[in-house]
Amino acid sequence: MEDGVIDAVVCSLKSGKEADLFVVEREPYHYVAKVYKERKYRSFKNDAGYREGRKVRNTRSQRALDKRTRYGQKLAETAWHTAEVDALTKLAAAGASVPRVLAQHERVLILELICDEKGELAPQLAQVPFSPEGAREMWDDILQQVVLMLLSDLVHGDLSPYNVLVREGKPVVIDFPQCVSASQNTQARKLLERDLKAIAQHLGLIDPSIRGLYKHFWQLWDHYERGTLDDDFAFDLERGRSVEVGDLEGLVGFVEEAREEAELEKRAAEGDTDAMALLRAAERRAAKRARKIADFEAAQ
Repeated sequence: MEDGVIDAVVCSLKSGKEADLFVVEREPYHYVAKVYKERKYRSFKNDAGYREGRKVRNTRSQRALDKRTRYGQKLAETAWHTAEVDALTKLAAAGASVPRVLAQHERVLILELICDEKGELAPQLAQVPFSPEGAREMWDDILQQVVLMLLSDLVHGDLSPYNVLVREGKPVVIDFPQCVSASQNTQARKLLERDLKAIAQHLGLIDPSIRGLYKHFWQLWDHYERGTLDDDFAFDLERGRSVEVGDLEGLVGFVEEAREEAELEKRAAEGDTDAMALLRAAERRAAKRARKIADFEAAQ
């Protein structure tokens, strides 16, 4: 208020794992003030994977970030706050349905207040009842937002029914401090799958045919990596995962997935001597599956 960005704080809206939200006034309009919590007060602290791929302006700062010096930790905290502003600005320019940014000052971000057609606060996706047809339409709309994110080199990283608002029957995606670069973060593909899974499983409670749609996420990622993704993308539910004879890239993809699964088992086992056997077995299963698909396609 001292800087004249807002005139008054109207009320507290909610307290989240990363920030506290307030309804604020700048006459004649209302906005949301998002006040980021310091890292020591955040319930979400495992942010190393999300920081990967975020760059700073000079090499000195980058070294400080990499070494986690005191200065580097301060830079990382600032980057955590500005990541959301950068993402929202980029996505708004791309035509995505996200809150408009009014201003940012230190740990405070002033955003558009998302309201429904009655002028009341827009509900979370988790709070909205749908018909099966409405659930399917909402899935398609959210998938469209995910496509626009990928086209902007972003993966949300924490998408769920609680950070999608519904305004006039359409989704508005919020909460982007954990977003990652699709091209620079090695966890992006896995986070994309998790994002889509969270939405599909929620809407799948209404229309069970939606529940497993996230498993086709690899089509979306495949188009992104090949540079063929556009905003008309839709899952081809008749398309199997193809591996042509001699397609080493496809085989590597299968093995990489198997390695990831085995690595999870390995970590869960915490040193179990069977871990390496699980890894080798997963690789054999992946290769066998690839051969079966190739044989099936050759017979068509």
